[in-house]
Amino acid sequence: MKRGKILLADDDEKDLLTTKKLLEKAGYLVIENLGWLGITKNVKYSEPDLVLLDVNMPALSGDLVFEMIKEFTDKSKIPVLFYSSYDEGYLRKMKIMKGVADYIVKGDIFQLYRKISLHMKKRRSN
Repeated sequence: MKRGKILLADDDEKDLLTTKKLLEKAGYLVIENLGWLGITKNVKYSEPDLVLLDVNMPALSGDLVFEMIKEFTDKSKIPVLFYSSYDEGYLRKMKIMKGVADYIVKGDIFQLYRKISLHMKKRRSN
């Protein structure tokens, strides 16, 4: 039985596949979105429990993609977590400024599992 459905958006194919494997190993169903194109369609039709969104993408940054998700989908209750190699201070500031549910620093597997598990539990309890 799957623990939940995650939409993972990242422009780096290696990071996308590595993170997908880690999350699938933890029991999550992962829907890939390479880059930002098509993400609003994926949010709308795949109905994920959580969106894990890379911040540093060319052409359209993750914070702007987050604004698109909020504007073009009626999925405001789906938590969006920024996922980036930026330092934690920057991500914390982005979380406050943009209003995302949380952030995860790339490469911190413990934080990845802990925060996703936390937000999935919150989602199920609502």
